[in-house]
Order: sequence, then structure tokens, then C-alpha cells
Amino acid sequence: MIAKWNRNMTMIAASLGLGLVFGVLRPVNDELLASLQQFAATFSTQHISHYAIYESLLRYGRPLLLIWACALFPKLRHASLLVLYMRAMSLGFSASMMVLAFGARGFLAAMALNGLQNIIIMPVYAYTTYNIIISRHDKRLMAAGLTAVVLASIIEVYISPTLFRMVVT
Repeated sequence: MIAKWNRNMTMIAASLGLGLVFGVLRPVNDELLASLQQFAATFSTQHISHYAIYESLLRYGRPLLLIWACALFPKLRHASLLVLYMRAMSLGFSASMMVLAFGARGFLAAMALNGLQNIIIMPVYAYTTYNIIISRHDKRLMAAGLTAVVLASIIEVYISPTLFRMVVT
């Protein structure tokens, strides 16, 4: 039991770690950096719409749905590791882009824009993936996942823009 647990946790940690590393190492062109700097210069927290919360719910809900979908097909349950890898890669890429665009303030900008919600949602993705791999399905896990998606979306739409604006300006 312990050896199996260690192997599964190692696969999850490797998926997260490699995703972050490859996201950070992904090349960024000057055009993309210029558009990010332009976005930050014109960024406003005044016009938050209902569409923004809908987009955020989709952004955090889709990976969770994909992980759950892997549970439906026992032969594909390890494909949930790929979903975890892609989310980590996206997170690493966005953080490295912020650092390249804003220098030392870029790390703080990345934490302000992406940090809080990902501190909540990434462990949920990892724990759900672990449970999918070991073929354990629990309705409470689904409820916790949905709660985390809603909480991460609220943070992204209502809190992170204000923190980002404070760091960038």
C-alpha cells in the first residue's frame, strides 16, 4: 500500500513539477511581452462583468471536469496527470512572462494575478487526480472541487485585479 501511494504521489509531483519547469522554459517573444505591458498599463478594475465570472468558472472548472472524465474510463485514469501537467505548465508560463515583462516586480505581479486562486485550486486538482488514479470516487470530493472552482473564480475576478493593479502601478 505504501509503495503504491509513493508511486502515485511521485507521478503527481512529477507532473506538477515538470509542468512548471517546462512552462517557465517556454520561449516568450517580444510581441507577447509588449502586449502584456500594454495590458498592465491600461488595466482597470472598474468594469467587472458577469461574463468575467463565467469565464473564470470555465477556466478552473474545465480541468476539473477533464480529470473527472478520466475516471469514467479506467484505462484513461492516468491521463488525468496530463491535465495536471498542462495546468502547471500554464501557470509556470504566465509567471515567467510576468517576470520577463516587469522584472523584479514581475514575481509579485504573478503572485497577485495568479497566486491566491492557484493556491486553492492546484491542490484540489492534484488530490482529485490522486483519487482518480487509485480509483476512489467520492461525492464529497466532487463537492469540494466545485467549491474550490467557485472560490478560485471569485478571487480571480474580484480580488486579484486589485492586487495586480497595486503591484504594477
